[in-house]
Amino acid sequence: MKTQTLRFNDFMDGTYKIKGKLRKQKIVKKSVSVASSIAIPIALTGGIGAIGLVMTGVKALATTNTSAIMPVASAVPVGAKEWMGEQTLSALAHVLDPVVDILVALSFPIASVVIVGACFMFMFGNSEKGWSMIQNAGLGYVLIQVSPLILNVLKQVGNAV
Repeated sequence: MKTQTLRFNDFMDGTYKIKGKLRKQKIVKKSVSVASSIAIPIALTGGIGAIGLVMTGVKALATTNTSAIMPVASAVPVGAKEWMGEQTLSALAHVLDPVVDILVALSFPIASVVIVGACFMFMFGNSEKGWSMIQNAGLGYVLIQVSPLILNVLKQVGNAV
């Protein structure tokens, strides 16, 4: 709360209220003049911001030739059964996407660890197991990296049927 010091005569006359109103009116006039001096050029020139975007859209609509507008084709009515079938199929098609993304991201580090383990098998004299581990790690890595492509091919085949 702000404390204000008044002269006794101003308080008794009530002139302090008039001075406060005049001061507030001056502040409002200054604010309005500043706001209008900023807003009017932005609105008229299509400046950056929401007003500029609205004005740009209004200008574009004003300059559009209405005879050049193409008629819009009406939508094909779809029953609830067909719509629900499409929505279910779409949801099922994308259910495994996060799992596939995680597997693709983890396949390189896991294949690297398996190959390092296979190198230890070579060091310990078990070269056949080392070669089979390298072969299995490489094949697994390639199949996991190609799995999104395989899933997309299966989706396209399912959509074509």
